[in-house]
Parts: sequence; structure tokens; C-alpha cells
Amino acid sequence: MSEPVIVVYTSGSASPLELAADADGFDLLFAVPVDTAPDALVDVLGAVGEVVDVTDEAAGAVALAARGPGGIVAFSDQDLPLAARLARRLGLRYHAQDTVDAATDKHLQRQRLRDAGLRVPRFRLLTGPREAARALAEVGAPAVLKPVRGAASRQTYRLDGPDDALRHASHVFASGATDPFVIEEMLVGSPSVAGPGLGDYVSVEVLLWRGTVVCQVLNSRLPLLEPFREQGFLMPGLLPADVEAEAHRVSAAACHALGIEDGWADVELKLTADGPAVIEVNARLGGYVATLLHRSYGLEAVRLAFEVAVGREPSAPLGEPLAAAYCYQILPPVGALRLTSWGGIAGLTERPDVLSVVLTAEPGDRVDWRLGSLGTLGVVEGVTERPEDVLTAVRAIERALAEQVVFSPA
Repeated sequence: MSEPVIVVYTSGSASPLELAADADGFDLLFAVPVDTAPDALVDVLGAVGEVVDVTDEAAGAVALAARGPGGIVAFSDQDLPLAARLARRLGLRYHAQDTVDAATDKHLQRQRLRDAGLRVPRFRLLTGPREAARALAEVGAPAVLKPVRGAASRQTYRLDGPDDALRHASHVFASGATDPFVIEEMLVGSPSVAGPGLGDYVSVEVLLWRGTVVCQVLNSRLPLLEPFREQGFLMPGLLPADVEAEAHRVSAAACHALGIEDGWADVELKLTADGPAVIEVNARLGGYVATLLHRSYGLEAVRLAFEVAVGREPSAPLGEPLAAAYCYQILPPVGALRLTSWGGIAGLTERPDVLSVVLTAEPGDRVDWRLGSLGTLGVVEGVTERPEDVLTAVRAIERALAEQVVFSPA
């Protein structure tokens, strides 16, 4: 018989298609605040499982309890607090409240990591633009301004001096920001550690069971686009064995410092000359990771999350990778622009190292670089025999984008 599992879902690092693909043996109960969710999303989730309206959390919890759920999961930072509240109402095992708080508040998270003896950037909380110059002086330039709550590099800016600090802080608070921001040290990465053609940071996906690390998988990143926009991932990563081992050690310690005991965590690390430093910890599966894990190692990451949620000890033997998998995000240039033409970019699928080109923007659309990865215009995915071959595919993708995609002033 299938076992009911609650999936708190408004968005996230696993798509409805990925949830459906790994749902064999589970009845998915989608806990969704229907009053605020897009109708199209509710319809898609309803085709995959049963949608339970939790706009009224108390009434939603009663409806969920009647279905006898064995566990609860969430796949986005914004859904973690609701998942924690529902878990408490239903008596289900889930992240403790202080873990959710630390996972969704960058200032609190850095305090917890620092107190555990882990290396993190210097940081200061910012509640208004008038504090910006002083906070920058305490942290030191160059620095980074980012929201305390947020993801995908949204409203994230580099600060090289007090004028930058005042200008960007004034902009973000004038744009209606209700949460505070942090100004933090911009760590200096070491290209010699990361390797040529790669970003100077990585992420480690950590699967935990009752506080014990079951497996860890490192994925390398492509270089960031200005100012701090992520443009791609590849798995397995391309790090020397000793550096990868240290990245795994630091990532496990970061999860323990925040009290993450069950399920997936995504730990981002800056590769510095003095070793990996923790940039951020997410108490859920990383974006695109489910696809990369399946193509690289044959692991069903979403299924493993379901198994942990319902109390089954997961089995996740990695073995040797089957292939190298990558995801390349098409991001707009900096500026007030409009997409004019895609040209023949879809023809990339003729390459053997490209599986798909999915374009989510249409000619005529305004594009906004300030949204970070949320402003992605399309995604190119593929596989190669070796991780090193991914960089060949990336160079071909970037040539095609430069030659064929046209933007014009908005």
C-alpha cells in the first residue's frame, strides 16, 4: 500500500514533474494555501496528488490528519516555516523551529555557524540605509548587500565603498523591503583551488538521517555573472580529492551547527586559499540537484526525501558516476532591456552534449537582471562522459548565446 506524505509546496527545488516521477509507493498530499497560490499550480499539483487547502492552517491540519500522513517535506525556503507549523500540529518529525529560523534568516544563520567555530564572512545587520556606511566600515570593502530572507541572488549587490552602500541600501529599502538586509564580507576565492573555467565556490548536497550523514555529493559551479548571479552547475564536481574531503567535513559540521537532522541540506562553500568557508546553508534540496543526481549517479533524490520523512532509513550508495550532468541558466545582461530575438538558439539540441533547451521568455518580454536566478530566461541541460567535457559544452552554449540572442533597450 502507498504511504501518505505531506508536501508543503508553493515553489521549490523539485518540480511537480520530479515529485511525480519519484512518488511510486507514496500518496502525495500537497499542503497549499490555495487562496494565494496560482490556479495553474494548483491544477498541476492536483494532477500529481491530492491538494489540501491550508489557507486556514488549523482546518488544513485537521484535513491532513484525517488522511494519516507518515511524514512531511518541503522543497523551498519559503515553505519551511509552514511545514514546521503543520508538523507540530500533526505530531510529525521535522526540523525544530530554531533550525527553521536559522535556515531562513541569514543573519541568525551566520551567528550560529560562527558560534560553532565555522568560518563565515564578517557580517552586520542592516535595518535601514542610514546604517549602511557604518556597517560597511565594520565589515570592510568589498562587501555584499543581500536580504536576510531570500534566495536566487535577488537584490544582491557588491559594495566597494560608502557611496555604493548608501545608494544600494537606499534603493532596496525604498523598493518596499520589509525584512532587514545584511552587509557581509566578500570572501576572496582562489581560482587555483576551483580550477580553470569554474566558479570559486561549490555546493555540497548532504542527506541526513537522524543526525547522521548518509551521503554527500559535491557539485561545481560555473563563474558568477555580475553582480552575483548563478549561471550553472555540474555534477560530479571537479575538485582535488583532499579539497573535496574538507568541503564534505565543513558541510556536515554546518548542518549539525544548525540542528538539521533529517533530509537533504544544500551547503554553499567559498573556495579560499585558507580552505572552504560557509556562504549559506539551505535546509532542503538544492535547485536542479534532483535532476543532476539522477543523471550522474542514478539516485532518486526526491524519493530519498520522502523515505526519510516517513521514517525509513535511506539507502543511497553513490558508487562511480554514470556520467557528468550539467545545467546552464540563460541570464539577461545587466541593464534595462527587452528580449528581441532568440535567433536559432534552440538548435543547440543538435549537439550530442545537449539534452534540452527550454526557453521561458518570449521576444518582446522585458528582462530584469536584478532578480538574480529568478530572472532566468531559459535553461540548457546536458550530459557528457567526463566532468571536464562539460566546460566544452558551456563554451559552445556561450558562443551561441553571444552570436544569436538579441536584446534591445526597454
